[in-house]
Amino acid sequence: MDARFAIPAGRRTLLRAALLTAVERLGAVPRPSSAGRPAERAVLVTIGGVRRRETFSAGGLDNIPRLHGDLLPRALFYEQVINEGVTSHFNTITSILTGTWQHLDDWGRDPPQQPNLLQYLRSQRGLEPADTWVVTSNKAVTSHVGAGGNVILSKQLLVEAVERIIMGYSRRRRLERELLLEELTEVMQQDYERIGWDVPSPAATMDPELKQTFLTALANFMRGPDSASSGDELTFLVASEVLRRVAPVLLVINFSDVEVAHSGVYSAHLAGIRRNDALCFRLWNLLESLPGYRGATTLVIVPEFGRDPDGSSTNGFFNHRTDTEENRVTWMMVLGRAVSKPAVVERMVRHIDVAPSLGARFGVRCTRSTGELLPELVEAV
Repeated sequence: MDARFAIPAGRRTLLRAALLTAVERLGAVPRPSSAGRPAERAVLVTIGGVRRRETFSAGGLDNIPRLHGDLLPRALFYEQVINEGVTSHFNTITSILTGTWQHLDDWGRDPPQQPNLLQYLRSQRGLEPADTWVVTSNKAVTSHVGAGGNVILSKQLLVEAVERIIMGYSRRRRLERELLLEELTEVMQQDYERIGWDVPSPAATMDPELKQTFLTALANFMRGPDSASSGDELTFLVASEVLRRVAPVLLVINFSDVEVAHSGVYSAHLAGIRRNDALCFRLWNLLESLPGYRGATTLVIVPEFGRDPDGSSTNGFFNHRTDTEENRVTWMMVLGRAVSKPAVVERMVRHIDVAPSLGARFGVRCTRSTGELLPELVEAV
């Protein structure tokens, strides 16, 4: 592990004190009895680039009231998680899912060089196509990232519908809410391949129940009380319908509203962090409400990387390019079945440790992974 990125003792003490205070406030969450426990499930959430200074630091906690105040007291929290690979979205998410550092085209034009967790689950556990899903907001994440599972580029669906109306390719001429929903429905029913929907089975694409999953999510997004603006909100609603209607064994969700930072508007970046904070809390509550997931699910939340330091030649929070601690070192929160008791893990771990550790919980070996098992995640399997 690279000693350059170790957190200074003073900052580490301050952060640990804040985290332990939150953990001790609520105490340990009782763990379900192993007798008659349901089959293992997992939900992995990756968030775009967020620095610790805007999240888990003394000055960042106001941006994450749900993660810090509601979820941390019941979590296994890794306070140093390093990205030693290419700090772009496709490369990072692929590295997390394969357990090896991937060096690929940043925009996902090339498939990963190593198998991913979805493929290991299908080959070693004999899972069906509907058992592994990826729902993502980021346009840089293509169907290649989840080869072996169903991949839904939810934001691209919305973009496609808007473009069709604006460019005059649709009989609908105005961007009114009901007309846009009609266009979204038509895209979903006829042009799904153009929006990045990639499923391993052609039959699954035509399954009326699966199509209804997305149409329901779209209707909720366009007509519901939270129908506003956010690509991540749409991603959350699609993922929620997948959980309710399909009940996969593994669901990977990618949120990317924080990447508005590339526009240079700091307040919008902070708004993205706060929105993701709220969505992660809603996701946890949803998992706790669904009989097939309650008590059976490990929820992992991990940022892809941080952002560059303010004052850097890359314009600081705008980008994520520098070989610095602020860009390479982030955090990870684990909730649910894998947590025997809340704890803060101080040692540095790596993104590539996630896949083999989750795999071990399923009784799966990620044979080509170079990551290590995280004992806290697998000790109680």
